[in-house]
Amino acid sequence: MVSVTDLKDFALCPVIPWIRKKLGWREPITEGQRIAKNIKPRELANDLPDPKYYEVYMRDKSTGLSGIIDVLAKDIVAEIKAFNRRFYGHFKIQLLSYAYLAERNGFRVKDAILILGREKRVKIEVRKEHMEYVEKITNKLVESLEEDSPPVANPSPKLCEACQYRRVCPLSVIL
Repeated sequence: MVSVTDLKDFALCPVIPWIRKKLGWREPITEGQRIAKNIKPRELANDLPDPKYYEVYMRDKSTGLSGIIDVLAKDIVAEIKAFNRRFYGHFKIQLLSYAYLAERNGFRVKDAILILGREKRVKIEVRKEHMEYVEKITNKLVESLEEDSPPVANPSPKLCEACQYRRVCPLSVIL
């Protein structure tokens, strides 16, 4: 089993999920994460069409991918982040993964929406190619987690500086 969070982190740096699985290390909870726990998806998704379901757990048996979709509306999945960010590209794979899970569980998803703070930042019209990509990258993640050595990674020094995992990362040169 792999989580959508693992997949999102794999897109950011493929070593992060490997560290969690092989070394059992977890990053400490940040103040921002504590604040985000108090955000209610209902408050930020009230303009999405009904019916709406909140915090829906889904799993795909064939890939082992699982996750909790923040909002599942008529033909939309939405991921809500409490804070606005300048860089949010790695959240796109998370968003598409939720669309994949919804599709694999019998829902037809037309759009995937990323809400940062109170602002809709990304809207992706979900296509078959997206679903194929999620399946492919999930299989790569699963394969990398079966290896004893960490996956090859070439993250930027700025990413390593900001990463909580750098303290235990076998590839990072930044302490």
